[in-house]
Formats: sequence, structure tokens, C-alpha cells
Amino acid sequence: MVVRKNISLEPTHLKKLAQLITKHNGNLSAAIRDAIDITEASIRRYGSVEEAISKIASERKELTGREESIESGKNVLIGRPIFLWMLKSTKGIPLEKEIFEEVLDPLKIITISELDKRINEISCESGWNCKVSLFCMDDINPTTTTVTIAGDNEIYRDFVAHLVVMFLVNNKSLDIDVVHKRATTIRLDLKYREKETQPVAAMKYFGYLKDTVKEFKSREEFWKNLIEIYSSVNYNIVSIYKGNYEELLACNSPVDAGIFESISKKHIASIPHQDFLELLKKTEESMLIVDKIEIQENSLNIYHNYKNEKAIKNIKDYYLSLLKANGHEYEAKYSTSLIVLNHACCKS
Repeated sequence: MVVRKNISLEPTHLKKLAQLITKHNGNLSAAIRDAIDITEASIRRYGSVEEAISKIASERKELTGREESIESGKNVLIGRPIFLWMLKSTKGIPLEKEIFEEVLDPLKIITISELDKRINEISCESGWNCKVSLFCMDDINPTTTTVTIAGDNEIYRDFVAHLVVMFLVNNKSLDIDVVHKRATTIRLDLKYREKETQPVAAMKYFGYLKDTVKEFKSREEFWKNLIEIYSSVNYNIVSIYKGNYEELLACNSPVDAGIFESISKKHIASIPHQDFLELLKKTEESMLIVDKIEIQENSLNIYHNYKNEKAIKNIKDYYLSLLKANGHEYEAKYSTSLIVLNHACCKS
């Protein structure tokens, strides 16, 4: 057979060789030599030119689960620094139920072992590199469950814990019992809660900013202005219940229990005494009326920075009146920076 070495190429052939021609800076001979090498490798694998063309044309690169989810639009690719910033900025805000169920669908995850498998798959696919281990005695309706999450990044660990625990809270009637944190792991022990009760511990751990953010968004201008006012005077300002302020304007001694009744949703006399003391501490310290309230076994230490003796006496009387309205008699001693209130029945 005589081999002719002069080559005739149509524009369509040159178009197909375009990448190889570009690779060799316009050297057509070098491009053709590459094409010959590719053809040889294809024939060696598929047996013939026709079979090679058919197989290569029909083959499609297999996508990973993550690539398929991005291609379908279900997920998006986001840089690690941005994702970590988002997790830090939303810490304390629980995922809304509709969004949460997009990640862990309760209709597809019935058992604890299925949850274990699925959350580990998500962690691996998403690059969180957290290993989750779930242990319980009953795979469908557990009364206790232990969740252990291992990983080098604390922010990722807490986020994965959020996903797992809130799934168990919403679908298995559990709540957090104890949290154990270590350098590279977090373990959460969960226990059964009555179906009509709220997951108080889980919401306190993962949703402690939920109401705060909701309130801030409902009146953003008000809260931005208030923050500006407080920060500009370095928090040297006192907020006071409007009813009390009205009494002061009328030159009366304020003994209005409205703020405590509004928060507790109970009449002041019906609030358990220990609960009232905790509420008193939280409220008075937050409104900056006093610096600090220490709750002792049978007494209260109230630290303040008032200098006027009449003002100190009036604030002492104010607290005695509140405690009396709660049903308890106290006796008081005071100084320039401290008011000590002793429960009368416990006086030595």
C-alpha cells in the first residue's frame, strides 16, 4: 500500500483541531501528531475508530452527590470564610422549621441510625469534616440519646450539633440534659420530654437570641437609637418602668410591680419567692438601677453607686416594698455603696 503524505483538510477538520493547533502555537504538523497519538490510544482501548467515536460520544462524567446538587440548583458553592462568617453571625438563632426540614427531612429519616447515616453523609459532602455518632437503646422512639460530634473546627461542630439535636427535639420529643465540651469533641446527652412541653434547654442552648433578633427586626430604628444613646454615655443611664416614672413625676414613692407581673405573667404575690428574687436581680441590673444584686441564702446584697443618703434610703424602701408585695418581710441596713436586706423570719 502506498501512503500519500500530502494532506487535504477542510475547514471543519481545522475547527476540530483548533485546541491542538492553539496548544502548538499554530504548528499544524504538531497538532496532527497529537491527534494521531490520541487516535492510537482510543483504538487500543475500544478496538476500532467507529467504536471509539461511539463510546466517547456517549460517555458522561459521573458527578459526585455534591456536584449533582450544585448542578440542579438545590445547593450553591460558597467560600469557607464566608460560610464561617455566616455561622458566627447567626449563632444563637435556630433554623426555621421549613429550612431545617430541607436539610433533614423527617419523612425520609425515621430511625436514629438513619439520622446517623444521613448527617455523616451531609458532613462529608459539605466539607464540614465532622464525625457524628448517635447512641440510644430504642432506634425509633428513644427515651435517651447520646450525640457525639468530633471535628477540629468548633464552629462546624456546634452547627452540626444544632442540626442533629433540633431534629431529635422536633421529631423524637427529646431535650438536652447535659452538654460536655472538649477540645475537639462535643457530647450532648438528651432525655425524653412530655409532648406538650417546650424544649427549654435546647432553645436556651441553640436559640438564645431568637426572641432578641425578632424584637430587634420588628423595631430596628428604636433599638439602633437606644444602642447609640447607651454607648455614647458609656451606659451611665438608668431605664425605668413608665408607671414608676409617672409616680416620680407626681412626687410619690414608686411601688409599681407592673414590670415584674408583665414578665412573669403572674400577680406579684403569686410569683414564687426564689423566682421573684431572680427576676428582681435580672430586671434591676439590666435597667442599671443598681450595679449588682447578690442573692444569699436568707439575704440580698445590693451594690450601688448613689451618693445622696436620701436617695439611698428611698431605694432601700423601694426594695422592701417590692419584697413585701411578694409576701415577704425584710429588714435593711445600708451604707454609701451597699444595701443589705435580711429576711425577717431568718434573723439571728
